[in-house]
Amino acid sequence: EFAAAVLSHRKGVAFHIQPSTGTLKAFQQLIIEITAYNNMWGEYRDDLVCKVGDLQPKLIPMQMTVKGCPIFLQMTGPQTEQPIISSHLYLQFLSPRPFTWTGRNAAPRFGTHVSGGCPVFRRVQLNNPTPFDIRLDWEIYNQEQDDKKLVDLLMFFGDPFPPKDMDENETASIGSTSESEIVLKTRACTFSEEFRSNSDSKEKEIITQEPTMQKIVSVLIRPHEGVPADNPYSITPRQIVVPGGGSISVCISFTPRVLPEAVPEVQCEGFVLGFMNLDDKLAKTVPNKVRRRHGYEAPPLRIALQAFVGQALLKIDVDHDRGMVFYSMASDLVPDQPLLGVLTDSVMTQSLKLINCTKVPLYFRLLLSTPFSLSSTDPKKRTKTSHSKKEEREQQPQLVLYPQQNMLVKVSFRTTPELLTYQRLPDTQLLPGFQVLQFENGERKLKFNQNLVIEHSNRTAQV
Repeated sequence: EFAAAVLSHRKGVAFHIQPSTGTLKAFQQLIIEITAYNNMWGEYRDDLVCKVGDLQPKLIPMQMTVKGCPIFLQMTGPQTEQPIISSHLYLQFLSPRPFTWTGRNAAPRFGTHVSGGCPVFRRVQLNNPTPFDIRLDWEIYNQEQDDKKLVDLLMFFGDPFPPKDMDENETASIGSTSESEIVLKTRACTFSEEFRSNSDSKEKEIITQEPTMQKIVSVLIRPHEGVPADNPYSITPRQIVVPGGGSISVCISFTPRVLPEAVPEVQCEGFVLGFMNLDDKLAKTVPNKVRRRHGYEAPPLRIALQAFVGQALLKIDVDHDRGMVFYSMASDLVPDQPLLGVLTDSVMTQSLKLINCTKVPLYFRLLLSTPFSLSSTDPKKRTKTSHSKKEEREQQPQLVLYPQQNMLVKVSFRTTPELLTYQRLPDTQLLPGFQVLQFENGERKLKFNQNLVIEHSNRTAQV
């Protein structure tokens, strides 16, 4: 509360002197403690005025640099401390000392998802404890394991982060697109110096000097950390203004990509960089007092992203290694009392077990056609049944198996008098999977081959 009161003038930095007045006795040494409160990055400069009696006031120059990104994520949970640094400075203001925010934001984790599945969304709330509106321009990067690139060389014409309207159109021109005009302007342009010494003289020069010329061309060399990409991660909106003292939300999405069959699981790592920009002129600079870097010159807000993509695959346990084999006789249609006539069908049933060994729930349908059928599945593991009659697969109930769960499925083979008529059909009229076996003794057998298809929600099929 005291820090908030000290910073209530909304300038980003305030100094509290203790004691601010008093009497210095003969041969006495007194330490004056100066506490610097801040909630905004920047390079600050001011004078400490020391008045002794009627003597000429003594001006003691002070410099302080505050670095880091003050914006923090709501998803990190309730914070016990605000990202405000209280730094104790003494009267030795010979060299500027940098102050940084040390708080770390937790990475949004998207968990494990099925290959080629539906996009997953995470809503993140951004809080701005500073007194100024901060515009964030987002860039998304993927981290690749075998990436051997060391540095990135970037060149910009005009403002690399121009303000945009709701339709993502630039509201201000960032430079001419004519090649001849660009060449003429480049001769008199100012290149941004990104590699500066940490010496005191350089730091002082940065604070005191103001840009006298608008940059037309900027060149940036930075360490290579990732590859710019728009998938599998994306963020909307790509440009957002976080109001001073307020908050706003962005949506980060992850779209699982389709994996090759030989790859069981892939880890997707990436990060989002939010480059901070200040549209208010007073927020950018106060002559001879404050200068705040923005864009690529200021440390961006970094949000790490992590997700896993795995194959939709169920483990199948059957009684025999050869699969499910049914042996049926035509005589099964003859009842014990022949006077009652021929039976309409004869059913043989076997069971198999489906096991979900993955880390995600698997939604699927079991597809079979005549003369095979599914006689029973666990009703507790069914989801809503589609009643569409356009396709047979849409009529099958959708099932779900959660991680480490199993399901007992009963598969039946139905013998009917109609099946016996297939032995008289020519081979050209037999449906795929039907075969008539003719033996030397005149005996005939009908052989039916079919695959039980497990159609997963991502449209991949397991046979």
